[in-house]
Amino acid sequence: MYNRILFLLSVLLTAVAASAQIQLTPFIFSSKGGLDANNVSVMEGNLRTLMTRAGVESGYGGRFVLAVEVSLLDKTMTNTAPSKVLQNMQINVGIGDGMSNVCYGTTTVMTKGLGDTGIQATLNAFRNMRVTPELEQLIAESKKKIIDYYNSNSSAIIAEAKALVAGRKYEEALFVLSAVPRECNSYSEVAAMMTNVYQSNINHSAATILNEAQAIWSADPNPGPAAEAAMGLLCQIDPQAKCYPQAQALMKNIEARVKAVTDANAAHERDMEKALLKAEEAIETARINAAREVALEYAKNQPKVVYKVYGWW
Repeated sequence: MYNRILFLLSVLLTAVAASAQIQLTPFIFSSKGGLDANNVSVMEGNLRTLMTRAGVESGYGGRFVLAVEVSLLDKTMTNTAPSKVLQNMQINVGIGDGMSNVCYGTTTVMTKGLGDTGIQATLNAFRNMRVTPELEQLIAESKKKIIDYYNSNSSAIIAEAKALVAGRKYEEALFVLSAVPRECNSYSEVAAMMTNVYQSNINHSAATILNEAQAIWSADPNPGPAAEAAMGLLCQIDPQAKCYPQAQALMKNIEARVKAVTDANAAHERDMEKALLKAEEAIETARINAAREVALEYAKNQPKVVYKVYGWW
């Protein structure tokens, strides 16, 4: 069953990779108009949409970037009521290796935007950007150079990933490997390694969670916050993890212990209730007897009663 899961995972990763594209990270190099960080973030989102239209997958923190420089060409006010700001913008686009500052090429995209303010007009101008033939050509040429880079450096990338795995930096290793495009000569080796690293990451994460759950439960193996915390952690363990059977065994152990203690407490409570009821009955009986004793003593100290029993017989 475990090997079957790994096989299905491998097929899944291969299928995902087969549809993957070369990634470029969008980067707003500079922008005129006094835009703040939030507005630049909006511009970056629009740039990702543009990249999708251009057939490029947008990444995060990757080596290769699609950088833009925004320049304001002119600004006018419309003759409408209320008046609007109309801005003509020039977007300089460059693609290249953002780590080593190697530019693969540049092009320019002209656009315009209308808004209530200059900032709004700039954002709308960015939304109105279109994929030009020149931009398409730049992307196509850059893809070839990116593939050449990975073909030349795949051995170093795989070695880096192995070093990260040795240091149990599995997520970082996956990030490094996932950047290698399927067109790269060593892609099959990279894909196989990604499957193994992914499984190692699951195993490591699960083992860490299991150890934490065991420590919490060992410190207080009783119903209550400790049991709830331990169970909450164990539920996070991936069924594909190597230690999943151990996690399930611990869960059953906790459930059994909680049930046993709860049942024992319930039985104890029932016994206590019975004992309390008996005690209350005993107290009530004692009170009645005491009352009778008082009445008896009172009767003993009263004048002798002369009863009338004439004609009884």
